[in-house]
Amino acid sequence: KLTSAEVDEQRKDREIAKRNRKDADTENKRIKLLLLGAGESGKSTIFKQMRLLYGKEKKFSDAEMKKSALTIYSNVISDMQTVIQKSAEFGPYDDSLKEAAESVLRQPYEAPTALIDETVAKHIKALWADPGIQATWSARANFQVQDALQHYCENIERIGKDDYIPTTKDHLLTRVRTSGIVEELYNIDGVDFVMFDVGGQRNERRKWIHCFEDVTAVIFVAAINEYDQVLYEDNKVNRMDEAVILFEEICNSKWFVKTSMILFLNKKDLFREKLVSSPFRIDDGPDARFTDFDGPHVEPDTDSAILGTDAYELCYEAAADYCLQLFLSRRKTQSKKIYHHITCATDTSNVSTVFDACKDIILKENLVLGGFFDNKEDAA
Repeated sequence: KLTSAEVDEQRKDREIAKRNRKDADTENKRIKLLLLGAGESGKSTIFKQMRLLYGKEKKFSDAEMKKSALTIYSNVISDMQTVIQKSAEFGPYDDSLKEAAESVLRQPYEAPTALIDETVAKHIKALWADPGIQATWSARANFQVQDALQHYCENIERIGKDDYIPTTKDHLLTRVRTSGIVEELYNIDGVDFVMFDVGGQRNERRKWIHCFEDVTAVIFVAAINEYDQVLYEDNKVNRMDEAVILFEEICNSKWFVKTSMILFLNKKDLFREKLVSSPFRIDDGPDARFTDFDGPHVEPDTDSAILGTDAYELCYEAAADYCLQLFLSRRKTQSKKIYHHITCATDTSNVSTVFDACKDIILKENLVLGGFFDNKEDAA
């Protein structure tokens, strides 16, 4: 016969086992999404947008926004210093701006010591208006700088005010390299989703795959505006080529055989703008790229070089489809479905529309894996 202590111990064991089963059941019912992609692709921006759309608060906290201001000061000063230094090569600024340039170059650029006050803002505004600085900015594919600098410089007077609090767009455009794994839980239409964001730089990738064998879907993010840019880590490697190679590795990984694959071709707004000034196809030389692209292309001083014209739209559609096929062609198992969308991660309404479509796919695929549904939906 059991003693009262032994009976009590058995009861506690049963309660623990029951809680463990309940926790495991809850965990199994969660839809797990893994955000992957090369550095600078916009994964973390999508992660922030998901918090806006589906997080408990549906906004960023005051503390986050204050911290974001420090990041913005750092991003702007660091990038502006780069543009000033590169202007000697790509478009010297006017001599009258020498004092302003030297003042900006003297500013500390690392958070939290970086600061943009009204004086620094005035100098940045004057420099940004200079034709030589603008010529350098137009040549930014030749060096490492964030596209967000344009937005910040166009709003530099507001950013330089003592009571500056970032707008949502300001915050979405901040750049802090993701290191390690960040996760967030959402409840969407009664279904629990957990999303993981991981570091995108080369030295972060070894942390990825083996941890996420049981995810429901991989959302792979690639920045299609980076077709003429090189990596931070290796200035001889084209960023688009690197993204395609990484996608091939992820798409064909043994860890993701049964995992839904969703491809976001991101930064379509910047891609559209860049096509006007930066050739999509270059046939020879050190910058040769996409030599097999045979679609219509933008020609200077014609309607095709004017955003919004029918001629331009044909060029845009052809280039965007070429980029899509670059990724899809790396799939080794043709029966593996890849759902794809062209996105703008800084546009909340676009992210909402795209994720609504993805949510339906994800839930349906989850039922297929559970044997409850036969999915006949087409995908690439």
